[in-house]
Amino acid sequence: MNLDLSDDQLALRAAFATLLSKESSPERVRAAEPLGFDAALWRHLVRVGVPAMGTAEGGGSLVDLAVVCEQAGSHVAPAPVVESLVATRLLDRFGVACGDQPSTLALRPAVDGVWMLVPGGAVARDLVGLVGDELVLVHGDPRAQSRSNLGGTPLADRAVSGDAVVLARGAGARAAFEHACDEWRVLTAATLVGIGQGALDLGVEYAKSRRQFDAPIGSFQAVQQRLADVATALTGARLLVLEAAWALAARPERFAVLAAMAFAFAGKVAGDTTAASLRVHGGYGFMLEYDVQLYYRRAKADFLAAGDPADTVALVGDRLYEDAPRPAPAPSGPEESLDFSLGAQPEAFRAEARAFFDAAVTPEVLERVLETGTIHDWGLHRALADRGWLAASWPRELGGQERDPFEMVAFDEEVARAGAPMDGWGTTELVARTLLLAGNDEQRRDVIPRALRGEILMCLGYSEPDAGSDVASVTTRAERDGDHWIINGQKMFTTLAHESDYVFLLTRTDPTLPKHRGLTMFLAPMDSPGIEVRPVHTLGGERTNITFYSDVRVPDSARVGDVNGGWNVMTVALAFERNPTANGEAIRLLDRAVAWARAAGRLDDSDVRTRLARVAIDNEVGRLLAYRMVWVSSQERLPIVEGSMAKLFATEAFRAASSDLLDLLGAAGVLGHGDPGAPAGGWIEHAFRHAIVTTIYAGSSEIQRSIIAERGLGLPRSR
Repeated sequence: MNLDLSDDQLALRAAFATLLSKESSPERVRAAEPLGFDAALWRHLVRVGVPAMGTAEGGGSLVDLAVVCEQAGSHVAPAPVVESLVATRLLDRFGVACGDQPSTLALRPAVDGVWMLVPGGAVARDLVGLVGDELVLVHGDPRAQSRSNLGGTPLADRAVSGDAVVLARGAGARAAFEHACDEWRVLTAATLVGIGQGALDLGVEYAKSRRQFDAPIGSFQAVQQRLADVATALTGARLLVLEAAWALAARPERFAVLAAMAFAFAGKVAGDTTAASLRVHGGYGFMLEYDVQLYYRRAKADFLAAGDPADTVALVGDRLYEDAPRPAPAPSGPEESLDFSLGAQPEAFRAEARAFFDAAVTPEVLERVLETGTIHDWGLHRALADRGWLAASWPRELGGQERDPFEMVAFDEEVARAGAPMDGWGTTELVARTLLLAGNDEQRRDVIPRALRGEILMCLGYSEPDAGSDVASVTTRAERDGDHWIINGQKMFTTLAHESDYVFLLTRTDPTLPKHRGLTMFLAPMDSPGIEVRPVHTLGGERTNITFYSDVRVPDSARVGDVNGGWNVMTVALAFERNPTANGEAIRLLDRAVAWARAAGRLDDSDVRTRLARVAIDNEVGRLLAYRMVWVSSQERLPIVEGSMAKLFATEAFRAASSDLLDLLGAAGVLGHGDPGAPAGGWIEHAFRHAIVTTIYAGSSEIQRSIIAERGLGLPRSR
């Protein structure tokens, strides 16, 4: 896996950013209207390789072109960059040279001899389009009047002239046209990402400088939360566009569906982002002298160029769930340094893990989890330990297998796919990792090996009735008594405390210090006298616990880190907590919904396919954001913002998907697991109840948005 652009692509991006900053200023964009074409800008683009880089001789891959188109979007360039690149690539396959003039692709077949609303049609010399079952080229002076339009682009109707050249007929014509449309979708999606980014940059800068109520508006949580949401979605859209462009050469069998996904998602995100930025500007955003409205108009206009956006989502559904597989295009273009695949070794580990979980996670195991609410199974846990898979990513000197992060991604995806009850290991490994870095010699020597052998579990004792997300406000007291500490207090949401051997306990040891500085962490044995565990049953069916601590005596050797240094220990622990497992749960949810639709004979229903497609698109974006988090970690960087984005998107998408898919089931969807009439075995109803909690645990969505806004976008601290 490699999620970095190559050095050449980074240089290409920088070069076009510099050119367009000068030649596509907002003043030039305005001056180009109403035609929506700046001839001087076009001459500069031709000079630096557009559209020639779309030819085989030009050597540009689809990823290269996406990099260029994103920059064109971020500067709302008044030139048909996407259209010319796509038409040039198509004609180059038929041995036709386009020259330096703009060219374009008619996105819809001609009706009564006219192609309607052709992007770039008012300025393109060469036009390629379908007429019946023929792919034809019309060459010459466009002689078309630009139609006044929302985006201020050179949109026009074009007639099929009598000297049109037939390039292909029948199935070959249709296949060539559809492939060109998919390339148009990818490059337009890249443009839409650029439009969104340009608008977001304007919104963030305005939020930093505009003051209201004696503070920059970027410090207001309402502003931060909105911008964090669109920044997260925009990051996902960029990844999806790049994956689609990469797939043309690397995964041609997935290119068509990824192209449609990228266009559908990027178009929606660009609209949401430009609207959010405009609203940040308040009333000024509506004034034509402010630049943000240029982005707002162009985002909608470019997305509508292909017609109703709902049709693209429906197209995703058709491509995912049609019975007859689509023929994949031949690999096209040079190999990329960009690589969205995990690699051969991780995929081999995936296959091994899948076979194991298929055998080990039996219906009986899943039923027991549902009945008890305890998302842990000791038999599975010990079987994993016997294989060394609890310690799969750990160093060999500690009994691990030193699996790399990409192998562990594949493993975690299989855990989620199978619904394996491994929450106990999730918290245990988090604590063990923290002990490795912040614990004492005894803890590293005694506790960690037992955890990796599957002998013990450890739970988290952070939250309290009045200290949830504001965990530093805990009041559970630990007072020194010689070589021991006496602990009194209460913890909420101590999940798996009833199965655990230790609790990783955050306490207050000096109430006179600022709240972040008077904390100390302990690893307290759960069998200590004075600890009481009371069950709490939740909406999602999971059991959590309230734990009470009454004069609990622990030795000083149970302390983790320095006295009053508990916040530093917490910081280490939080670095291991941002694991967007909800994305795996959403994938399992979709699999169950598809199986239900197929069994019910409804998979051919267009509305059903469209709903499933929306979930599939979000799942793909969630997967890519999770991969990005792992990629950053593999580069020995702490993925704080990346982790928050992955967690925020995955959990919010899971919540939305569970609600929409439950709606799809209709009245019977309310029937729960165990009722013989429950659609999909009641699993979708269960997911709906469970999904909402995923937006809260491991840091609520609001906390993640604050991290993204302040640490990712550089907005002032919230007030």
